[in-house]
Amino acid sequence: MKQKPGKLGIREYAAIAILMVGSKATEDTPAFLYTGSQNAAWMVPILSAVVFFVPLFLLIKTISLFQGKNLFSVIQQLLGKYIGFLVCLVIFIISSLGISYDSRTYIDIIKAFYFNSTPHLVLYAILMAICTYGAKKGIQHIGSVSYLIVFYTLLSGYFIFIISFQDSNFQAILPIWGSGIPRIFKESIHRLPLFADFFLLTMLIPYLKSSKEFRKGTWIAYSYVTIHISTAILMFIVLFDRSSGAIGYPFHTLIRYISLGNYIPNVEIIFFVIWIMGAFIRFTAFLYVNALMFGYMFKIKDFEYLIPSLAAIYLMIGIIPESSMDVSHDLKPMVQSAAGPAFAAISLMVWIAALLKGEFKHAKNKSGL
Repeated sequence: MKQKPGKLGIREYAAIAILMVGSKATEDTPAFLYTGSQNAAWMVPILSAVVFFVPLFLLIKTISLFQGKNLFSVIQQLLGKYIGFLVCLVIFIISSLGISYDSRTYIDIIKAFYFNSTPHLVLYAILMAICTYGAKKGIQHIGSVSYLIVFYTLLSGYFIFIISFQDSNFQAILPIWGSGIPRIFKESIHRLPLFADFFLLTMLIPYLKSSKEFRKGTWIAYSYVTIHISTAILMFIVLFDRSSGAIGYPFHTLIRYISLGNYIPNVEIIFFVIWIMGAFIRFTAFLYVNALMFGYMFKIKDFEYLIPSLAAIYLMIGIIPESSMDVSHDLKPMVQSAAGPAFAAISLMVWIAALLKGEFKHAKNKSGL
């Protein structure tokens, strides 16, 4: 079936973006940020957002010249058929590896904390099957479900913060600069992939009601997730102090030890259900975007039929590493190290190509008529 574009509103799109990017605060990202910047880890998302803002702003400004066109369409129009195809292929490969290793991280979390005796392959197959079903429903359904659950996801995060407040030690943020200002800036550049999903979401422009709603939704979500991730990391620091770097998944460690009195000692299952729904949305949207990329590159109109095959490939790639350490310390950092600079460079390349071809001047003359 061929999906009809122009159905997503600003609320649905912003909900998808918030769930996709904001969920990084609940995996292994906070631990890695603390390892690099110590007490100042909460500053890294803010500085990374400031740095990535420039290429993302230029990319959105460039794409806005081509009304209703997605990222790949603009790249091929500006860079030519062959160079454009190679650039699009690089984006697709990086995104595919990203979804494979990110989804494996979630499977490692689920197995370590909730289903210890269930094999990785079974958990992985269930995750991909649900995401495949959701992705085949279309981006409009993904947006609707995202908007329905985003409130509960964010509310649960605030609730955890409130009930953990009494056990916090705010002296843990000292020294304020952590491992030093140079190290903070170095980590901020290295962690640009925190916001790389916004680069990929430009594929959804034809599926929004207007380009204006895409821009507004992007900046609303971008601002919110920056504060969200930074606040979450700050919360983990004041709760776990120097143990933050040693705890692989601080969010799930935290929810296992909070309680609501003697009658409800363990409430992690409630937060787990909300968290896993957000995970389904994240990888469902990822699958849809990747299928859209593949379909555009190879001129496949009914790209939705590709989703099960892509999901199976990502499962096979993600299940290859033998341990979670291989994923977290070797494979994911390798992909992230390529994703941030590559996406930023492509954004600048597209903007420069549009500038040299006079696209901005043409748009200005056209609007002046």
